[in-house]
Amino acid sequence: MSTQHAAPFTISEADSDAAPETGVVAQTKRYTFYWLVGEEPILLTVKDYDGTNVTGEVDPPDRMIERVAQSG
Repeated sequence: MSTQHAAPFTISEADSDAAPETGVVAQTKRYTFYWLVGEEPILLTVKDYDGTNVTGEVDPPDRMIERVAQSG
């Protein structure tokens, strides 16, 4: 029996009403990362679980950029 480890984050398409300039939202247990998806994903905003803007203070987890690029 093998066990697969889930990714430490989830990726979903952004609600265009809530964030029209955002293409993809990636969430960890604590942070929400808002991305603009194109040739190279651009991290627009990072918010803490309580909604505090922590952009520039928190880096995305390993492999998140790659996964965001694949989802675009």
